[in-house]
Amino acid sequence: MNDSRLQRRIPYLDILRVIACLLVILIHTPIRQYEAYYNTPSIANAIYTVLVAVNCNLFFMITGALLLPVTMPGKRFLRRRLRVVLFPLVVWTTVYLLEHAFLLHNFTPRLLTSILFHPVEGLLWYVYVLLVIYVTLPLVSKCIDAIGKRGVEVVLVLWVLSSFIPYQHGIFMEASQYSHNMFGAFANYYGYVLLGYYLHQYGLPVFTRQHGWKWVLLLLFGIVVMPLFEFLVQGRFGITWQQHIDTITNDISVNNIAMATLIFVVVQHFAPKHYDAKAHPAAATWWPLLSRCTFGIYLSQMIILRQVVWPMTKSWLGTAPIVVDCLVSALLAFIVCLLLTIVLRMLPFRKYIVGR
Repeated sequence: MNDSRLQRRIPYLDILRVIACLLVILIHTPIRQYEAYYNTPSIANAIYTVLVAVNCNLFFMITGALLLPVTMPGKRFLRRRLRVVLFPLVVWTTVYLLEHAFLLHNFTPRLLTSILFHPVEGLLWYVYVLLVIYVTLPLVSKCIDAIGKRGVEVVLVLWVLSSFIPYQHGIFMEASQYSHNMFGAFANYYGYVLLGYYLHQYGLPVFTRQHGWKWVLLLLFGIVVMPLFEFLVQGRFGITWQQHIDTITNDISVNNIAMATLIFVVVQHFAPKHYDAKAHPAAATWWPLLSRCTFGIYLSQMIILRQVVWPMTKSWLGTAPIVVDCLVSALLAFIVCLLLTIVLRMLPFRKYIVGR
């Protein structure tokens, strides 16, 4: 990579991409022992879930940090952004369809009839949502310009209030009761996009003496207190273990927002402002490379887990503690997917497979 392109890269966003990619794999590795992980009460499993559930939310924050405000004409922006994700989505949808048909033997016509609205493989949901976000980003950018910093803060506060919706069972209402919510209109992934934009533009005074401790307490409240409240208090009202897990893994929940914010601001604070190829050549080489490969790693992870990592490790990890199985499987999957993506990036039509 030449010096000019290297200087345009933002190190902390590259690091965040790699962290997000690892967390996505980590949230998928328990699928091998699905019943034991999701239905058996376990403190270790609960802590593991709280720590890795943030995954894709960091990707949405990176999108907001990089692309807002939109400065180029809308049509040009859409052409550039959509082709980065649309063609790889079509390619990997086809790959997973073939896997379901010939390797998993669970292909059904419904996989095709719902393809415009529902992914054939669960992990592709992120790309579907990202496509809609790209289409609407120019409009949202104009709204941000109109309302300014304070307006964005108001929207983010309303969004954070909506993040308590998943916890509305137990002492608040019957677990099975459906209820409209006054903040329901704000409970969506666009909050993460705006949060990433806000933190990139204005930061958060977590590391200041005057206000830092207040923000740390607020983030710890979301990350620690709310999950403890869910398991220790809500559980007394007939909430099942599966419902607990669904609550803390809900993307629009207060614990995930707090965790995503903490990871973002910590990496933002400690990462270097610019790459220095002379002083730190390894960092200037590997972090951009890993960052550029994250989309390919994300797209290929499930087929690699199912067809390579899990069969390869079944004999020596199949009986290991679930958390150990998850960590080792995730590391192996990341390495294999990275190597696969590097190979695919050597092809002349790589942008149609793994994006840029």
